[in-house]
Amino acid sequence: MKEFEFVDEEWYADIQGYSEVTESEPNQEYSTRTYGFERLSVWKRAIEFVEWVYTESKNLPSEEKFHLTSQLRRAATSVPSNIAEGTSRSTNKDKIHFLNIAYSSLIELINHLVIVHRLGYMDQRITLQGEGEYRS
Repeated sequence: MKEFEFVDEEWYADIQGYSEVTESEPNQEYSTRTYGFERLSVWKRAIEFVEWVYTESKNLPSEEKFHLTSQLRRAATSVPSNIAEGTSRSTNKDKIHFLNIAYSSLIELINHLVIVHRLGYMDQRITLQGEGEYRS
């Protein structure tokens, strides 16, 4: 498995200054609208992490399909989903609440990756520091 580093200092620093929907910046991949959360670097990094988890979890044994693979993927998708949902909230308290849920999902995901590593399904451990680059 490739190693992925995730910077957790960005979680609270990146949420300010968004607008919910912008028509002037269309995202041609799937919609003509761009939502405010799509411009957040922390959301973009979380989406990259989801893609990484889906790619790497394909290499897990088939007997883990309904356990570790499923848990990894659910925890991974929860991170950007909660970031996005938090941006729709009107108070900073609510926004922070959803960012805390996203961060907790990230920690859950890291725990699952530690388990995968300890079971011998992955060679490298995942770290939470660095510039967020993929490394093998």
